[in-house]
Amino acid sequence: MTQEELLAKINKGGVESLQSDSLGWLPLRAVVELHRPMLWKNLGNDTDGYKCQACQGWTRDLYPCPTIQAIEKELAL
Repeated sequence: MTQEELLAKINKGGVESLQSDSLGWLPLRAVVELHRPMLWKNLGNDTDGYKCQACQGWTRDLYPCPTIQAIEKELAL
């Protein structure tokens, strides 16, 4: 799932829950916006791809990072 698709799902959830827990969606959206994909070029071999901009230097995992994977899992995507 792309970051745009995930943000659209979060936006939809926030709109649907305006009566009850709309503030719960704002922090979630902020985390997803922070953990955006960034093109990573490894010149010299064929390992180009996307890495998480927020996790860069902390993990070697490609995007989606463990944070985004956990959010997608909890939203049952």
